[in-house]
Amino acid sequence: MTEMTTSIVLYGEMDKMDTNKWLKFYKYSKKLSSELSFEPNYIGLIGEDFKSGKVLTIKRTEKRLLKSLSNGSCLTSMELYSLPDDFKQAAFDYNFYLARIVNEINHKPSKIILTVPTEMYEIINTDSVISNLKEFIQFKEGEIFELSTF
Repeated sequence: MTEMTTSIVLYGEMDKMDTNKWLKFYKYSKKLSSELSFEPNYIGLIGEDFKSGKVLTIKRTEKRLLKSLSNGSCLTSMELYSLPDDFKQAAFDYNFYLARIVNEINHKPSKIILTVPTEMYEIINTDSVISNLKEFIQFKEGEIFELSTF
């Protein structure tokens, strides 16, 4: 992973029960990751059918996720990663991270966060990405920031 990452965060409200919106977010996440040349290979899920919060391979989890959503089970968090083969911790070693998180605990807004290496951020069409991400949240405010990864 690079030394600097850039994150786009959108804050607002979400309906965790809208399984169609979760499905569309999943498909968009995979598409965007691939378009940025990062093959999505891991996913973290929390919801009615996903309690552990562990990061799992997409290959092993996708069929279960699609069945869960088609059965109307709700999610509160979906995190899609592109991780290198030799990763140690998903929270720090990703090349691409896109999450949709419903905040139910402390009355803070729900959020969508996209984090990519800064050199990738500099070449993406930011306006288009933000516009697409706004389809998955009742947008209230947002921010873009850069962080060092060490």
